[in-house]
Amino acid sequence: MEIHDKIRSFILSNLVHTEHQTIGMEEECIIYTKENHRLPVNLGNEFSATDLLAIMNENVGRNGVYSLEPGGQLEWSSPPYRDLNTLFTAIGKHKQALTEVVNANDLKIINYSVEPNYAPDDIDLINQLKYQLMNANMEQNGTMGKWMMRNTTSIQINFDFTSERELEDMTFVADCLQPVSAYLFANSPFRNGQPTGLENTRSVIWENTDNSRCRNLINHGIESPERMIDQYIDYIMGVPGIFELDHNGIIVSTNQTLGERLIGLENLGKLRTEDIQAALHQIFTNVRLKNLVEVRGSDRPPMGYEMAPVAFWTSILTVASIRDELLSVVKNWTVEDRHKFNKASLVLDDSQIGPDGKTYSEWNQWVGDLALAGLKERSLDEEKFFDLFFEIVMEKGPFGLQAQFNYD
Repeated sequence: MEIHDKIRSFILSNLVHTEHQTIGMEEECIIYTKENHRLPVNLGNEFSATDLLAIMNENVGRNGVYSLEPGGQLEWSSPPYRDLNTLFTAIGKHKQALTEVVNANDLKIINYSVEPNYAPDDIDLINQLKYQLMNANMEQNGTMGKWMMRNTTSIQINFDFTSERELEDMTFVADCLQPVSAYLFANSPFRNGQPTGLENTRSVIWENTDNSRCRNLINHGIESPERMIDQYIDYIMGVPGIFELDHNGIIVSTNQTLGERLIGLENLGKLRTEDIQAALHQIFTNVRLKNLVEVRGSDRPPMGYEMAPVAFWTSILTVASIRDELLSVVKNWTVEDRHKFNKASLVLDDSQIGPDGKTYSEWNQWVGDLALAGLKERSLDEEKFFDLFFEIVMEKGPFGLQAQFNYD
């Protein structure tokens, strides 16, 4: 079996029946000390994010796992669940546990998706080779990689899929509708101590992080749902590697593309599943494929609304009737219109014109209404995770803009 087929087999290795489809989430947050300084990431003379991580994982039980982002942002990865109510219970346990540790150590959780006060050079990088290699790579391939690594947080959602066709349709719809998500969940009101105005700051940071491995799939020539997996594999094979795994599974530096590394191992008869996983994890597009579909483009919302992007994407990607209705429309968007829509998402002005001559606001309303319809169709009382959030944003604008207005 050639390397392309082995990657394809890995991506499709986790097919499930509809009744067994699950949803998982990853929630990140920035933490300050009581003196309003960033919590140090590495071990030292004062309480650090590394100390926090150890405490959280010691007490997490079966309620997911914790990890650190490169600047010490804490990430909670949930277990996978069938419904959003059970996931909400899990995030409640996580928030309760985190609040207890935060209060015991006089810390503060920052309610934004971009670090509001400090520049990347003010923040230490975590003492891990993986992130040191990533840092060096980002400096060469984009202008804002340091900001992404140290100064941003998000909500990421993982979905099982039941078939190759469903995976491809889900991935295409997610890529097309990234601008809607970018607007609805924008929550980055300050940077360097100043209001960000209409700039959709976290989206701008990611747009300029690494041209070869970030942005939307359409930026890498993947323009249709047909043969999505094969297009995706063709794309990743040419992406420069950040790291590779040695024969012991230890991260080491690399000077090869992801494809060159995998082909080389295949030719030696030494290709392992973990090598394929390592390659797929070095792609940071707003929607990416592993052996599940991961949607990555939402800002971390204000406390209490963490489930809103999860509910939004769960409805429009997993409810077949809603996904099919969306697909029937976005399939007909021109490539030019899609590129313009993606560019529009970098500015929080919903009067901009999007595909088919409709305003950004009209598209946001249409997609949001369908998301609510899909949640109702699931018949699990899950609309509550999105309906109030959506109503507030459509009436008052994204929470990032509201925070600036309240600050003024």
